[in-house]
Amino acid sequence: MRALLTASLLLLVAACGFQPMYAPAGGGQAIGPVEVSLIEGKAGHVLRTELSRILAVEAGGAPPMQLDITLQERVVPLSIRVDESTTRAELRLVANYVLSPPDGGRVMRGSVRSVATYDVPTAAFGEIAAQDDARERAAETMAQRFRAELALRLAQRRSESAAR
Repeated sequence: MRALLTASLLLLVAACGFQPMYAPAGGGQAIGPVEVSLIEGKAGHVLRTELSRILAVEAGGAPPMQLDITLQERVVPLSIRVDESTTRAELRLVANYVLSPPDGGRVMRGSVRSVATYDVPTAAFGEIAAQDDARERAAETMAQRFRAELALRLAQRRSESAAR
C-alpha cells in the first residue's frame, strides 16, 4: 500500500512540471567550479574558507570561474547603559562580489549582507572574544547566502539565455 501511494505521488509530482529551482532542468551543477580569491581580514578568512568548502561539491573538470570579494565590516552599538557603555552590539558584514567566467564572458556583480548580534561583557577581553565569535557566525551565514545567491543568479542567467 505504501509503495502504491509513493508511486502515485511521484507520478503527480512529475506530471505537474516540477523542476529543480536552481539546477539545470536536465540535472547537473547549479553553480559549477568557482575559485575564491583571498579576502582581507578575519571575517574574510572565515568567509573564504567556508565558501571554498561549500562550493567544493560544485567542482568539476571545467575551468573555474573567479570570485573576487571585498568585505566591509561595521559594529553598531544597540543597547547603552546609564554610564553610556554598550551592552549589546551588532556586527554587519557587506560583501561586494564580482564573478568572472573563465571564457571572459559577461561578468556578474552583486552584494550579500549578513548580521550577527552579541552581548558586550564588562571585561575588555570578553568583548574581543564576543566580537570574534559574532564575526565568525556572520561570515559562515554569509557563505550560505553566497551559495544561494550565486545559484539563483546563474539559474536566472541560464533561463534568460534559453529564452533567446
